[in-house]
Amino acid sequence: MNGKKILMVDDDLAFCEMLSEILREEGAEVLVEHDGASGIEKALSEHPDIVLFDVMMPVMSGIKALEKLRADGWGKNVPAILLTNVNQPEAMAASLENGPPTEYLLKVDWTLDQIAERIKKILEV
Repeated sequence: MNGKKILMVDDDLAFCEMLSEILREEGAEVLVEHDGASGIEKALSEHPDIVLFDVMMPVMSGIKALEKLRADGWGKNVPAILLTNVNQPEAMAASLENGPPTEYLLKVDWTLDQIAERIKKILEV
């Protein structure tokens, strides 16, 4: 992942810190924001190679942030992953209506290393 820029938008500080460490060890540049509104600002100004959004966050949800991302000319094509701690089929359905994520992952079903591997696979395409 050398030279790839990854934006993580998640209010779980420990999760961000641990996953960032793994991704940086793989050679990625990792940007982190902790709410959807600042995440969208960062995405639209920095144009990362992939964006990870937590579904439930303060200020703006990951689903709303994804909708705003997909409304942008650049943002409509960037890979995006929605992450959540809770199985929320209605959130997944809403995200598909608002501009589909590349992936929708339940954090409890994936280890940090598996999430990093999934990101790597998406960025290789």
